[in-house]
Amino acid sequence: MDKKTQRLVLVAKIVLLVFLMVFSFLVASTKSTELPLYKNSVQTLDDSKSMVMKVTGATLGMSVLITFLPDDYATPLADSLADMNKYFILMLGMIFFEKLLLTMGVPVVFRFIIPVALIVLLAHLLTQKTIFKIIASKILTLALVLVLVVPLGTSISKYMCENYMSYVDETITVAEEGSELVEEYSDTSTPDKSFYEKVSGFFNSAIEGVKDLFNYYKTIIERFINSIVIMIVAYCVIPVLTFVLLLWILNQLFQFETFKDKGASFRHEIEKMISKRTIKIEDSEELEE
Repeated sequence: MDKKTQRLVLVAKIVLLVFLMVFSFLVASTKSTELPLYKNSVQTLDDSKSMVMKVTGATLGMSVLITFLPDDYATPLADSLADMNKYFILMLGMIFFEKLLLTMGVPVVFRFIIPVALIVLLAHLLTQKTIFKIIASKILTLALVLVLVVPLGTSISKYMCENYMSYVDETITVAEEGSELVEEYSDTSTPDKSFYEKVSGFFNSAIEGVKDLFNYYKTIIERFINSIVIMIVAYCVIPVLTFVLLLWILNQLFQFETFKDKGASFRHEIEKMISKRTIKIEDSEELEE
């Protein structure tokens, strides 16, 4: 390839990079979130938030049910419910972060991160320095991960955990029905029946004493714990693993050098240049002598 052709290719690459920078900054940053891929992800996150809020409301209703137990029985159950609150906060925080990354982060990626990567890549074309190419590749990889991680995470979570969410729905239904039955009981007065006879009739179970009622509540709380485990896996674990796995796959796919390796090779090149210059200086001194 002659010099004229090389210059034309270089100019074409520069024009393409400038076009991509302008397109990313002006068009992609404003229109990307309107794509069906991101709209579906936002809807999935809203559904996940609703699910967490329903479970939270059901646990509050369960706390009302526990007030019918004596303190010795109610205390361990109340402690279990209190421990669940931190997991609800964790899941809601993760869902909020993912939604924020979609609605605010993706436009920022297209408006700033990708143009910066293209500018660094342009510097590589003009200077032919490998360090600029490596930096641009890593920035583009990070941008690609940020753009794809939430849609991939929500899709994988929905695919893997959809069947288990029916268990969570059943737990919410059982808890809500129990709360409604107790509210109905509290509004009625049937002095000819004992408390446990009334509760037994409402819940269609053989509740003849406080221990049986305690076991009934214990079973529901165990269902809550199982439901929380399912939601933590779906809403927290899978998104994090998706991010790590996607980042690893992209690095393996493009076989990027690490900055540490590049720094070592860069130091090696500097040492070679210094040694060559030292040899030249010594040769010049010998000629002068």
